[in-house]
Amino acid sequence: MTRACRLFVLLIALCLIIAPVGCRDLSEDEQEPGVPETNPGPGYPGANDDNGDDDAPLVGTKYPIVLMHGFFGWGEAGPLSYFAGVQKDLAAQGFEVIDPAVSAIHSMEYRAGQWADVINAAYAGRKINIIAHSQGGLDARYMISQMGWGDRIASVTMIAVPNQGSALADYAAEILPDPIEWMIDWVLNLLGMDWDGIIQISNDYVRNEFNPANPDDPRVKYYSFQTDCGNDCFFLLLPTHGLLESLEGPNDGIVPTAGSAYGENFGVLHADHWSCIGQPAGLAAFDHKTLYREIAYGLRDAGF
Repeated sequence: MTRACRLFVLLIALCLIIAPVGCRDLSEDEQEPGVPETNPGPGYPGANDDNGDDDAPLVGTKYPIVLMHGFFGWGEAGPLSYFAGVQKDLAAQGFEVIDPAVSAIHSMEYRAGQWADVINAAYAGRKINIIAHSQGGLDARYMISQMGWGDRIASVTMIAVPNQGSALADYAAEILPDPIEWMIDWVLNLLGMDWDGIIQISNDYVRNEFNPANPDDPRVKYYSFQTDCGNDCFFLLLPTHGLLESLEGPNDGIVPTAGSAYGENFGVLHADHWSCIGQPAGLAAFDHKTLYREIAYGLRDAGF
Protein backbone atom coordinates (compact mmCIF):
# COMPACT_ATOMS: atom_id res chain seq x y z
CA MET A 1 0.00 0.00 0.00
CA THR A 2 1.42 3.41 -0.97
CA ARG A 3 2.02 6.12 1.62
CA ALA A 4 -0.80 8.18 0.11
CA CYS A 5 -3.23 5.26 0.51
CA ARG A 6 -2.09 4.69 4.07
CA LEU A 7 -2.62 8.34 4.93
CA PHE A 8 -6.08 8.18 3.37
CA VAL A 9 -7.02 5.14 5.48
CA LEU A 10 -5.68 6.86 8.59
CA LEU A 11 -7.68 10.02 7.93
CA ILE A 12 -10.79 7.87 7.50
CA ALA A 13 -10.01 6.19 10.84
CA LEU A 14 -9.71 9.51 12.65
CA CYS A 15 -13.00 10.71 11.16
CA LEU A 16 -14.71 7.46 12.10
CA ILE A 17 -13.73 7.78 15.73
CA ILE A 18 -15.52 11.13 16.07
CA ALA A 19 -18.47 10.40 13.78
CA PRO A 20 -20.89 9.27 16.53
CA VAL A 21 -20.73 12.77 18.08
CA GLY A 22 -23.39 13.93 15.68
CA CYS A 23 -25.85 11.19 16.58
CA ARG A 24 -28.84 11.86 18.79
CA ASP A 25 -29.97 9.73 21.71
CA LEU A 26 -33.17 7.76 21.22
CA SER A 27 -35.76 6.45 23.60
CA GLU A 28 -36.03 2.78 24.55
CA ASP A 29 -38.66 1.91 21.99
CA GLU A 30 -36.70 3.51 19.15
CA GLN A 31 -33.58 1.43 19.65
CA GLU A 32 -32.88 -1.18 17.02
CA PRO A 33 -32.76 -4.65 18.58
CA GLY A 34 -29.82 -6.98 18.79
CA VAL A 35 -28.67 -9.73 21.12
CA PRO A 36 -25.39 -9.49 23.06
CA GLU A 37 -23.48 -12.76 22.78
CA THR A 38 -21.85 -13.08 26.18
CA ASN A 39 -20.46 -15.92 28.25
CA PRO A 40 -21.37 -14.76 31.76
CA GLY A 41 -19.71 -16.31 34.75
CA PRO A 42 -21.63 -17.56 37.75
CA GLY A 43 -23.86 -14.83 39.09
CA TYR A 44 -22.66 -12.21 36.61
CA PRO A 45 -23.83 -10.46 34.60
CA GLY A 46 -27.60 -10.37 34.96
CA ALA A 47 -27.94 -13.33 37.30
CA ASN A 48 -31.07 -11.87 38.84
CA ASP A 49 -32.55 -8.98 36.95
CA ASP A 50 -35.42 -8.17 39.23
CA ASN A 51 -36.23 -7.80 42.92
CA GLY A 52 -38.64 -10.73 42.97
CA ASP A 53 -41.59 -8.52 43.92
CA ASP A 54 -43.32 -6.17 41.51
CA ASP A 55 -44.40 -3.96 44.42
CA ALA A 56 -40.98 -3.79 46.09
CA PRO A 57 -38.86 -0.64 45.66
CA LEU A 58 -36.11 -0.90 43.05
CA VAL A 59 -32.76 -1.71 44.57
CA GLY A 60 -29.51 -0.58 43.00
CA THR A 61 -25.87 -1.42 43.62
CA LYS A 62 -24.18 -0.92 46.98
CA TYR A 63 -21.85 1.61 45.37
CA PRO A 64 -22.81 4.16 42.68
CA ILE A 65 -21.84 3.48 39.08
CA VAL A 66 -19.63 5.81 37.05
CA LEU A 67 -19.70 5.47 33.26
CA MET A 68 -16.26 6.31 31.83
CA HIS A 69 -16.07 7.16 28.14
CA GLY A 70 -13.23 6.42 25.78
CA PHE A 71 -11.19 8.26 23.18
CA PHE A 72 -13.08 11.29 21.84
CA GLY A 73 -15.91 10.71 24.30
CA TRP A 74 -18.22 13.38 25.65
CA GLY A 75 -20.33 11.96 28.50
CA GLU A 76 -23.88 13.26 28.90
CA ALA A 77 -24.55 16.39 26.84
CA GLY A 78 -28.21 17.40 26.78
CA PRO A 79 -30.04 15.15 24.31
CA LEU A 80 -26.77 13.45 23.40
CA SER A 81 -24.95 10.84 25.44
CA TYR A 82 -21.85 8.80 24.69
CA PHE A 83 -23.40 5.73 26.35
CA ALA A 84 -26.63 6.27 24.42
CA GLY A 85 -29.47 6.44 26.95
CA VAL A 86 -27.70 4.14 29.45
CA GLN A 87 -27.58 6.52 32.41
CA LYS A 88 -31.30 7.27 32.22
CA ASP A 89 -32.18 3.62 31.65
CA LEU A 90 -30.19 2.40 34.66
CA ALA A 91 -31.52 5.20 36.84
CA ALA A 92 -35.05 4.05 35.96
CA GLN A 93 -34.09 0.59 37.25
CA GLY A 94 -33.08 2.02 40.63
CA PHE A 95 -29.33 2.41 40.08
CA GLU A 96 -27.35 5.49 41.05
CA VAL A 97 -25.34 6.39 37.93
CA ILE A 98 -23.41 9.35 36.55
CA ASP A 99 -22.11 9.85 33.02
CA PRO A 100 -19.42 12.56 33.28
CA ALA A 101 -16.90 13.74 30.68
CA VAL A 102 -13.18 14.49 30.59
CA SER A 103 -10.78 15.59 27.84
CA ALA A 104 -11.64 13.83 24.58
CA ILE A 105 -8.05 13.25 23.43
CA HIS A 106 -5.34 13.34 26.07
CA SER A 107 -2.88 11.20 28.00
CA MET A 108 -4.06 8.66 30.56
CA GLU A 109 -2.34 10.70 33.29
CA TYR A 110 -4.25 13.86 32.39
CA ARG A 111 -7.61 12.18 31.91
CA ALA A 112 -7.25 10.18 35.14
CA GLY A 113 -6.73 13.42 37.07
CA GLN A 114 -9.87 14.84 35.51
CA TRP A 115 -11.85 11.68 36.31
CA ALA A 116 -10.72 11.95 39.94
CA ASP A 117 -11.97 15.55 40.11
CA VAL A 118 -15.42 14.85 38.63
CA ILE A 119 -15.92 11.70 40.70
CA ASN A 120 -14.91 13.46 43.91
CA ALA A 121 -17.31 16.29 43.07
CA ALA A 122 -20.15 13.77 42.85
CA TYR A 123 -19.11 11.15 45.41
CA ALA A 124 -16.50 12.59 47.76
CA GLY A 125 -15.07 9.84 49.95
CA ARG A 126 -17.47 7.22 48.60
CA LYS A 127 -16.58 3.94 46.96
CA ILE A 128 -17.73 3.47 43.35
CA ASN A 129 -18.14 0.94 40.54
CA ILE A 130 -16.75 1.87 37.13
CA ILE A 131 -18.12 0.71 33.80
CA ALA A 132 -15.64 1.83 31.16
CA HIS A 133 -15.50 1.76 27.38
CA SER A 134 -12.31 1.85 25.32
CA GLN A 135 -9.63 4.22 26.70
CA GLY A 136 -11.78 4.81 29.77
CA GLY A 137 -10.72 1.39 31.04
CA LEU A 138 -7.04 2.34 30.82
CA ASP A 139 -7.81 5.58 32.65
CA ALA A 140 -9.45 3.57 35.44
CA ARG A 141 -6.51 1.20 35.71
CA TYR A 142 -4.16 4.19 35.96
CA MET A 143 -6.27 5.74 38.73
CA ILE A 144 -6.12 2.52 40.71
CA SER A 145 -2.41 1.77 40.40
CA GLN A 146 -0.88 5.23 40.13
CA MET A 147 -3.26 7.48 42.05
CA GLY A 148 -4.10 5.25 45.00
CA TRP A 149 -7.76 4.70 44.13
CA GLY A 150 -7.71 1.00 45.04
CA ASP A 151 -9.64 1.82 48.21
CA ARG A 152 -12.21 3.91 46.32
CA ILE A 153 -12.99 1.68 43.33
CA ALA A 154 -14.81 -1.55 44.14
CA SER A 155 -14.94 -2.87 40.57
CA VAL A 156 -14.00 -1.99 37.00
CA THR A 157 -16.01 -3.48 34.15
CA MET A 158 -14.23 -2.92 30.85
CA ILE A 159 -15.93 -3.09 27.45
CA ALA A 160 -13.81 -3.03 24.27
CA VAL A 161 -10.80 -1.68 26.17
CA PRO A 162 -7.41 -1.83 24.37
CA ASN A 163 -5.66 -3.57 27.25
CA GLN A 164 -2.89 -4.60 24.86
CA GLY A 165 -3.19 -1.49 22.69
CA SER A 166 -4.41 -1.13 19.12
CA ALA A 167 -2.23 -1.41 16.04
CA LEU A 168 -4.18 1.49 14.50
CA ALA A 169 -2.31 3.87 16.83
CA ASP A 170 1.05 2.26 15.98
CA TYR A 171 0.14 2.57 12.32
CA ALA A 172 -0.62 6.28 12.74
CA ALA A 173 2.68 6.91 14.53
CA GLU A 174 4.60 4.98 11.87
CA ILE A 175 3.22 6.50 8.69
CA LEU A 176 2.60 10.12 9.66
CA PRO A 177 5.57 12.37 8.84
CA ASP A 178 6.87 14.31 11.85
CA PRO A 179 5.65 17.69 10.52
CA ILE A 180 2.11 16.27 10.23
CA GLU A 181 2.27 14.91 13.79
CA TRP A 182 3.47 18.27 15.06
CA MET A 183 0.65 20.04 13.22
CA ILE A 184 -1.97 17.66 14.63
CA ASP A 185 -0.54 18.05 18.12
CA TRP A 186 -0.53 21.84 17.77
CA VAL A 187 -4.18 21.87 16.76
CA LEU A 188 -5.11 19.47 19.56
CA ASN A 189 -3.24 21.65 22.07
CA LEU A 190 -5.28 24.66 20.96
CA LEU A 191 -8.38 22.62 21.78
CA GLY A 192 -7.04 21.54 25.17
CA MET A 193 -6.14 18.07 23.93
CA ASP A 194 -2.90 16.21 23.22
CA TRP A 195 -1.36 13.81 20.67
CA ASP A 196 -0.29 11.59 23.60
CA GLY A 197 -3.89 10.46 23.76
CA ILE A 198 -3.31 8.64 20.47
CA ILE A 199 0.21 7.39 21.10
CA GLN A 200 -0.77 5.95 24.47
CA ILE A 201 -3.22 3.46 22.98
CA SER A 202 -0.57 1.97 20.68
CA ASN A 203 0.55 -1.63 21.13
CA ASP A 204 4.07 -0.46 21.83
CA TYR A 205 3.11 1.92 24.61
CA VAL A 206 0.44 -0.19 26.32
CA ARG A 207 2.43 -3.43 26.29
CA ASN A 208 5.89 -2.09 27.07
CA GLU A 209 5.19 0.90 29.30
CA PHE A 210 1.62 1.12 30.56
CA ASN A 211 0.95 -2.50 31.57
CA PRO A 212 4.23 -3.06 33.46
CA ALA A 213 3.72 0.22 35.33
CA ASN A 214 0.06 -0.45 36.24
CA PRO A 215 -0.39 -3.80 38.02
CA ASP A 216 -3.75 -4.89 39.40
CA ASP A 217 -4.81 -3.99 42.92
CA PRO A 218 -6.11 -7.04 44.87
CA ARG A 219 -8.78 -4.88 46.49
CA VAL A 220 -10.43 -4.20 43.12
CA LYS A 221 -12.47 -6.63 41.02
CA TYR A 222 -11.67 -6.45 37.30
CA TYR A 223 -14.18 -7.62 34.68
CA SER A 224 -14.04 -7.43 30.90
CA PHE A 225 -16.05 -7.97 27.73
CA GLN A 226 -14.39 -8.40 24.36
CA THR A 227 -15.97 -7.22 21.10
CA ASP A 228 -15.84 -8.63 17.57
CA CYS A 229 -18.03 -7.31 14.79
CA GLY A 230 -17.08 -10.07 12.34
CA ASN A 231 -18.67 -9.21 9.01
CA ASP A 232 -21.32 -7.01 10.63
CA CYS A 233 -19.37 -3.83 11.38
CA PHE A 234 -21.20 -0.56 10.87
CA PHE A 235 -20.28 0.38 7.32
CA LEU A 236 -18.19 3.42 8.34
CA LEU A 237 -15.95 1.14 10.40
CA LEU A 238 -15.26 -1.28 7.54
CA PRO A 239 -12.00 0.41 6.41
CA THR A 240 -10.43 0.31 9.87
CA HIS A 241 -11.85 -3.15 10.55
CA GLY A 242 -10.18 -4.50 7.41
CA LEU A 243 -6.88 -2.80 8.16
CA LEU A 244 -6.84 -3.99 11.78
CA GLU A 245 -7.85 -7.51 10.74
CA SER A 246 -4.78 -7.67 8.50
CA LEU A 247 -2.59 -6.52 11.39
CA GLU A 248 -4.08 -8.25 14.46
CA GLY A 249 -6.97 -10.49 13.44
CA PRO A 250 -10.58 -10.27 14.72
CA ASN A 251 -11.55 -6.83 15.99
CA ASP A 252 -14.43 -4.41 16.50
CA GLY A 253 -13.21 -1.83 14.01
CA ILE A 254 -10.96 -0.04 16.52
CA VAL A 255 -9.76 -2.53 19.16
CA PRO A 256 -8.43 -6.08 18.61
CA THR A 257 -10.67 -8.74 20.15
CA ALA A 258 -7.89 -10.77 21.76
CA GLY A 259 -6.26 -7.77 23.42
CA SER A 260 -9.37 -6.56 25.24
CA ALA A 261 -9.66 -9.51 27.63
CA TYR A 262 -8.70 -8.62 31.19
CA GLY A 263 -9.34 -9.91 34.70
CA GLU A 264 -12.48 -12.04 34.86
CA ASN A 265 -13.53 -12.13 31.23
CA PHE A 266 -17.13 -12.76 30.16
CA GLY A 267 -16.53 -13.52 26.53
CA VAL A 268 -17.09 -11.85 23.21
CA LEU A 269 -19.94 -9.51 22.31
CA HIS A 270 -20.98 -9.61 18.67
CA ALA A 271 -20.71 -5.84 18.36
CA ASP A 272 -18.50 -3.19 16.85
CA HIS A 273 -16.70 -0.48 18.80
CA TRP A 274 -19.63 1.90 18.53
CA SER A 275 -22.64 -0.39 18.82
CA CYS A 276 -21.61 -1.60 22.29
CA ILE A 277 -22.32 1.94 23.51
CA GLY A 278 -25.41 2.29 21.32
CA GLN A 279 -23.78 4.42 18.64
CA PRO A 280 -24.64 5.64 16.09
CA ALA A 281 -27.95 5.97 17.96
CA GLY A 282 -30.80 4.37 16.06
CA LEU A 283 -28.43 2.59 13.69
CA ALA A 284 -26.64 0.26 16.11
CA ALA A 285 -27.87 -3.32 15.62
CA PHE A 286 -27.05 -4.31 19.19
CA ASP A 287 -29.15 -4.21 22.35
CA HIS A 288 -26.65 -2.23 24.41
CA LYS A 289 -29.11 -1.23 27.12
CA THR A 290 -29.76 -4.86 28.01
CA LEU A 291 -25.99 -5.38 28.29
CA TYR A 292 -25.56 -2.51 30.75
CA ARG A 293 -28.60 -3.59 32.75
CA GLU A 294 -27.12 -7.08 33.08
CA ILE A 295 -23.79 -5.63 34.19
CA ALA A 296 -25.52 -3.48 36.81
CA TYR A 297 -27.66 -6.37 38.08
CA GLY A 298 -24.56 -8.55 38.25
CA LEU A 299 -22.66 -5.97 40.26
CA ARG A 300 -25.59 -5.66 42.63
CA ASP A 301 -25.86 -9.43 43.09
CA ALA A 302 -22.09 -9.68 43.65
CA GLY A 303 -22.35 -7.24 46.55
CA PHE A 304 -20.90 -4.23 44.78
